[in-house]
Amino acid sequence: MEPYSIEEFTQKIKKSIQILLFLFEAKTGIKSKASNIQPHVHNKGAGVYFELEVPFETKDPDIGSFTFTLNKVDDVVVGFFNKVVLTPKADFIYAKNKQSEDHDDMVGLFMSVDYDWSGHEGKNNSKVRFGFEYYLFYDEYNQYYG
Repeated sequence: MEPYSIEEFTQKIKKSIQILLFLFEAKTGIKSKASNIQPHVHNKGAGVYFELEVPFETKDPDIGSFTFTLNKVDDVVVGFFNKVVLTPKADFIYAKNKQSEDHDDMVGLFMSVDYDWSGHEGKNNSKVRFGFEYYLFYDEYNQYYG
């Protein structure tokens, strides 16, 4: 497989992230937004870092109730994105049987959480932000397409 140029990989990966977020919403019912998309290429593969903002609703800003709700959202997000693989065609696939220890081609970060005190009685009064970085390796092409 020929290495990607940064321009080609950037174009492909932005479309793939849109599809990934659609799949995430379809599987979980959670609408999210990606930002700070940073694709990069190197001689053996490529990778992309992006941040994911997930709104959620908590009925009580008390730390116990808030943390309980946040943990439920975190479990869903991490449970989904841990099973995602970036293939050499710059497509994301959902590998439902993938164990988190099976691959070292993804890094997930919990970045921040915000609670909107001014509109705290509204829907989606809280937001959590994650960072994800996925890598693809050209020598794994046959593993997916061979």
